[in-house]
Amino acid sequence: MSDDDIPARPDDDADHDGQPTDEPEEPQPRSLEELNEVVAGLETVTKVLGRQIDQLSEKLAELTEEPESDPRLARWLTFLPPEAAEDKQHRGETPLFTIAHFVQYYNQTYVGNPGTRALAIPDCWLDHPGLVAEIATLAYTWREAHLGKRATARDAQYWHDHWRPGFAERMATEWVHQRCRSDGHKTAGAPARFDRFTLEHRGQQARQLPGAASTTR
Repeated sequence: MSDDDIPARPDDDADHDGQPTDEPEEPQPRSLEELNEVVAGLETVTKVLGRQIDQLSEKLAELTEEPESDPRLARWLTFLPPEAAEDKQHRGETPLFTIAHFVQYYNQTYVGNPGTRALAIPDCWLDHPGLVAEIATLAYTWREAHLGKRATARDAQYWHDHWRPGFAERMATEWVHQRCRSDGHKTAGAPARFDRFTLEHRGQQARQLPGAASTTR
């Protein structure tokens, strides 16, 4: 056998057809200047996206915000509204804060002629559970009708025409003893009871007392 009969050994850089193979080139490391440019570009994109997210969040808050947390007053609201736990400066208060200030507002606004049902809410209102329950819904329906972007004059008039007279009628005939309005509190009907906010506060205070936590032996 001659050397001509021995098949040639394929080159390492050639494929089976004898053509050179295209091996991937190793990536060249980027310079520090190029990397800084990439980082600066990413920071710019991040800032733009951040501003867009903030704008979307504000828009979503406007669409979903509850009426009681909206500071805008209706055009027909003649007097300043009573303070409430839903106001930003009173966010640490409970709804009982809202109800108590509404009682004050009610007595300054909706007391009518002598002999009518437009009577002031007595000072002992907290001692009458049914009255407390009615004042609570009366206060919050008033806020929905007079405060926020969803308040309407129609709802406000309905409150005056329907909710207030019905409440005044029941307060005078069902929830409060006549002497409560003249001589001070008179026990009548359901006995006084603590509201859930007071009970929760007392429970928190009890848990904070020394020795309140149970120990295991």
